[in-house]
Amino acid sequence: MLRKKFVVALCIFLGTVEVGCTAQPSKKTEASSTSKARTSSVKSSSSSKASPVGKVISTEKMDPDIGYKVANKKTVFYRSLKEYGTKDGIISDNITARGSIFGAIKKYETTTGVYYRVVMFYPNGFENKNSPENSGDTTEITNYGFVKADGLKPFSTVKSEWRYSQKQPYYVGNPYEHRIWSAPANTKHYTYVTHVFDRLARTQLYATKELVKYNGSHYVYLSTAKRPLGWVYKSPKTLIAGYYRDPGQQLLKPKAHEKMVVKKQSRKSAGTRVDVSDSTALPQRVYQIRNKRKHTLRVLTMGMDNRPIRIDFKRGKAVKVRTFEYWRKPWKTITNKKKLRTHFTVSHDFVEASWSTVHFYKHQSKKLVRVRTYGTDSYATIWIYRNGKVGFKTVMPKDIMSYPLADFK
Repeated sequence: MLRKKFVVALCIFLGTVEVGCTAQPSKKTEASSTSKARTSSVKSSSSSKASPVGKVISTEKMDPDIGYKVANKKTVFYRSLKEYGTKDGIISDNITARGSIFGAIKKYETTTGVYYRVVMFYPNGFENKNSPENSGDTTEITNYGFVKADGLKPFSTVKSEWRYSQKQPYYVGNPYEHRIWSAPANTKHYTYVTHVFDRLARTQLYATKELVKYNGSHYVYLSTAKRPLGWVYKSPKTLIAGYYRDPGQQLLKPKAHEKMVVKKQSRKSAGTRVDVSDSTALPQRVYQIRNKRKHTLRVLTMGMDNRPIRIDFKRGKAVKVRTFEYWRKPWKTITNKKKLRTHFTVSHDFVEASWSTVHFYKHQSKKLVRVRTYGTDSYATIWIYRNGKVGFKTVMPKDIMSYPLADFK
């Protein structure tokens, strides 16, 4: 009986232990469960969006005037680092960007490599630093997003540059063909027109240094006797080498007994706006040679394009017209009596933007001759009267894009 009670007690004890073991998991089971929980947590974290370029380790500002070009066919530009490598994040493909020049404004070193934030080199022309549109940052205009550093290669925008040992004198020939820039276009990330030649037609200019661009074109840096101006394309059409020569003295050659009278258009009449295509703000001029009886013998007109036209008169009638190139070299001589009684056109047949018409009045008219210069957008007129008086007028249509002359003086 006693033995039977012992067996029953032992079974109850063993049953209790078994139940307890079932309720309490082993350490091995606990470790396995915890490991699974951690793995689940990692998977959950990695499923959230991570930057495709990895973690940013450092950032550094860069000089945007140092040029780069596309290095290979795989180069693609993206809107942001977060969108890098995505189809929707592409700003420009390789074909569109090829040929353009870029500047890097910021460098990003990440765990996957080095990336640049870039801007495209941009010549903004007449929208210079005085324009309200450009009073702030220009990055919005030139922004080209982000690109991997190995997708670009350095590109030198300037082949060579040197300073003259002595200033080289120049004066204005063609005033509208080229303008004066802050730097030659596409040699820096942002360039613009600083000055125009409209009010510099009779000013002595000096070149102090010269630059050769990546495409081989030459530019000179100009100044007046008192102030620096900027860079202009080196062209014998735009700039005449040497010291300024008065066109009346040079081309009319007044004799000792003759009197030369100079008439100049007022600045108000020429206007205070700069036309993108023409030299509208250039005051026109007339040089007259008259004898003691105050009869007009010869006249030289300088229209808004600054090109000389000489007209010889005899007894109030035109007998010869000589036209000149911008650099004052003789171009055409007209002696045809019909043309000298009526009118003719001075044109280079679309080689140049400006052209002129010369109209002669009948002998009984108070007017002697009218010379009108037509530009791309504007025109300007000179009237010469028989009594020696001169009239000027410049017309720029109101719908033509123009800028304040004060921004370019």
